[in-house]
Amino acid sequence: MSKFTVAMKRFGGFLKRNAVYFLIILCIASVATVIALAVTRNSALQNPDASISDNRQDEPTIKPDDPNGDPIDKPDDPNDNPNPVEEKQTFYAPVNDGTVSKNYSDTALVWNPTLKQYSTHLALDFTSEDKNVFASCDGTVKETGYNALDGYYVILTHKDGYETRYLSLEAESTLKKGATVKQGQLLGKASTTQGSESLDGDHVHFEVLKNGVNVNPLEVMVSSEK
Repeated sequence: MSKFTVAMKRFGGFLKRNAVYFLIILCIASVATVIALAVTRNSALQNPDASISDNRQDEPTIKPDDPNGDPIDKPDDPNDNPNPVEEKQTFYAPVNDGTVSKNYSDTALVWNPTLKQYSTHLALDFTSEDKNVFASCDGTVKETGYNALDGYYVILTHKDGYETRYLSLEAESTLKKGATVKQGQLLGKASTTQGSESLDGDHVHFEVLKNGVNVNPLEVMVSSEK
């Protein structure tokens, strides 16, 4: 009988004699494994975010209102510039290459040949060769119409409480109330329809008001041309 065969028989006998002990050891190892798994699972349930946060610590933070993670452009806060500088409106003479035929006078009395009396003159009267009358500034049509003293007229409102009036026009305007008018837009032609100044010849009687009070147009006009 060979040495290998003898050794195997001895090992087999050893296993038979100690089989009970091997089974006990295997049972103990199995129980220990089950206990270890149970403890690990219980720890994970008590702190579910621990492993998640560890795995995500390098991920970028995304804000709730920024699902793509891109920078959000916030609207300008009007309080950042509490005193914005508004573009100042500009008034021009209501005629091209015109001449002032009668000046503004709110204190000194001037002779009115039509009414044959002295009175103030709260306007500038303009004459021009083509007789065209233009809007002095961007605005909105407040009123158009006719009466015996003013003739045909157009009244425009502007920003900052300004109003311009164009009297003694040749015909009734086709502009509608509320219409937007641009500076330089043709309003009509100068004439003698203004009953209170009909003897002054063809002209446009141009008034400027600030908050309902007449002011000298020369104080707001930047040029004698349209």
